[in-house]
Amino acid sequence: MKEQNNQWIKDLVVYGALFIILLVVASILPAATLFIVALMPVPLTIFTYKYGYKRGLLMSGIVLVSTLLFAFTLFLISLPLAGLSIVVGILVGEAMRKQKHPYETLAQGTLGYMVGFILLVFVIENVMGISLMTEYRLIIQESLMQSEQLMQGTGIEVTEEMLQSIEQQMLVILDLLPAILLIGSFVFALILQWISYKLVNKINQETFRFPPFYRLQLPKATIWLFLLVIVIDFIDFGSDAFITIVLMNMLVVFGLLFSLQGLSFMFYYLQYKKQSKALGIVLLVIGLVILPVGLYVTRILGIIDIGFMLRKRLK
Repeated sequence: MKEQNNQWIKDLVVYGALFIILLVVASILPAATLFIVALMPVPLTIFTYKYGYKRGLLMSGIVLVSTLLFAFTLFLISLPLAGLSIVVGILVGEAMRKQKHPYETLAQGTLGYMVGFILLVFVIENVMGISLMTEYRLIIQESLMQSEQLMQGTGIEVTEEMLQSIEQQMLVILDLLPAILLIGSFVFALILQWISYKLVNKINQETFRFPPFYRLQLPKATIWLFLLVIVIDFIDFGSDAFITIVLMNMLVVFGLLFSLQGLSFMFYYLQYKKQSKALGIVLLVIGLVILPVGLYVTRILGIIDIGFMLRKRLK
């Protein structure tokens, strides 16, 4: 019993130190922040998996207090990133501890990242006083000015209408910010879960793994929700209306889901025909190279797969 108590304290020190090291790296090397966002929750995820969310919260508190006492400036800079990592690490670690399905764990990780990113944006906007939208607009304007000067220098005529059209297209990203955050959260959660599975399998001799990708199957209700969104989208609410922006983001997310379903069916078909996985990877690379055509093709294939149950028809 005493050895077990000593072990979790030792692990707390080790994983807590790793957490702080990643915090320091993220503060010193801002260029590595994206990589750190996926990697920093790993120590807390493994610790929470081994000892539960209560001790995971205890480790988080000790790390934050230690950072506050010994490096106040680092604490202020890294607090938003640390908060994001704590939320995600505990959610994913607890899901693994309860032996939840990998996709359910992935959903929790995505939710954690989404909440963390929203809190991060809130802190940047309201605490640091930095308006991300204003900064993005300034970047667009500077980029357009440089492009205009470059094209005029080469003798290409640039009209005000052309610049306004390009600016409007680039500003669409602001309307798609929720979808971008959701997709980014999904990607980061996937990377975190994959790394955590590998490390836990090696350290604790577990057998965590994702189910084969070709078995991915979205529920049929996804089709009906997608059709409902399309029908509502036909109504003209105005380009700046809140519901228009919501529908736009939902269509982007649905499109990505159906593309994943189409890719899954493609690998399922190759598996069914006993073809090499290398062929599927080649087709995937070709699909990525010819974007956005590749996404449209896989999206249509995914819709047909769900709506007409192609897999059952193959059998």
